[in-house]
Amino acid sequence: MSTAPDTDAPDARIGLDARRMALTIVAAVVFLATWIGAGILEVKTQDSSVSSPGPSLLRLALIAVSGAAAITIARGLRPIPRSVFIVVTVVLCAVEALKSIFTIDTFGADFAVLADNPALITALGVLNLIVAVAFPIVVALALAAVTARLVPVAEAAAPAVLRRRSRAAAIGLFVAVGIVLLVWLLRTIFVDALFLFEYGDAFNALGAAAGIVSAVLALRLIAESRSLPADAPAVGSAPSGTTPRSARTLAFVVIVCGLYLCRESAILAVGYPPAFTFGYSGWVVSMFGLVLGSLVLAIRTLNCAPTGDIAPTAEAG
Repeated sequence: MSTAPDTDAPDARIGLDARRMALTIVAAVVFLATWIGAGILEVKTQDSSVSSPGPSLLRLALIAVSGAAAITIARGLRPIPRSVFIVVTVVLCAVEALKSIFTIDTFGADFAVLADNPALITALGVLNLIVAVAFPIVVALALAAVTARLVPVAEAAAPAVLRRRSRAAAIGLFVAVGIVLLVWLLRTIFVDALFLFEYGDAFNALGAAAGIVSAVLALRLIAESRSLPADAPAVGSAPSGTTPRSARTLAFVVIVCGLYLCRESAILAVGYPPAFTFGYSGWVVSMFGLVLGSLVLAIRTLNCAPTGDIAPTAEAG
C-alpha cells in the first residue's frame, strides 16, 4: 500500500491572496484610526467642561468598529486561533464598552458616586489596564501572523518587482524612524521651543502610523519572497517556504509599539493630558521599540528579494 504524500493537498502554510491582503491592510488602518479615536474621546469625556453625551456614544461606536476591524484582520488565521482571537476580541470590546458606560455620564452615572466607591474605581482601573495592554498586543499578533504566511506561487511577484517594493517598504520604515527620532532630538536640544511640544506629538503619531503600515508591507514582501521556488535565494536562515521567525517578531514589535506610541501621541497632539498606561517609561519603551525594530526590519526587507531573475511560477524540486 502506497504511503506517498498527497501532492494535490493544499499547503496549510499558504495564506492570503492579494485581494484579501489588501482588505487586511485596510482593516488594520481602520482599527488604528478607531482605536486612537476611542482613546481621544475617553479623555475628552472625562473633561469637566464636556456635558454632552455625544462623545460618549461616539466612543462606544468606535469601540464596536475597532472590534469589527480586528476580527476582519483575524480572518486569515487558522480556524482554532481565529476562534480564540474572536472570543478574546469580543470580551475586550465588551469590557471596554462597560467601562465606558460606568465612567461616562451617558447613562446617568454620577462622578460623585464613583468618587465615593474606591473599590469600583480600582476595578475600572484594572479593566482599563487589561484592555489598553491586551487589545493592541492581540491585534499585532494576529496581523503579524496572517501577513507572514506564504503567498500563492502564482501571485508571487518577479524578483525585480520584489526588489523595488522592498526598497519602498524599507524607505517607509526609515521615514518613520527619522520622524520619531528627529522630534525626540529637537525636544531634547531645544527644551524651550513651544512649537515642538505643541505639534511634535502630531508628527510622532504620523511617524508611528507610517511605521505600522510599512512593517506590514515589509513582512508581506518577505513572505512573498519566501514563496518563490526553493532555489531562489532569500534572506534568513529558515528553509525556503517559511517566513523567518525573526522577521515576524520584528514586525510584531514595530506594530505593537507603533500602536501605543501613535495613540498616546495623538491624545497629546489634540491638547489633552496623557493617558499613559505605563507612564513616561512606557512611552519611551514604545518609541525606542518602534525605532530599533523598524531599523532592523528595514535592513531585512532590503535583503529579502532574490538577487536573480528566477520566474516565480517555476516548480521547485
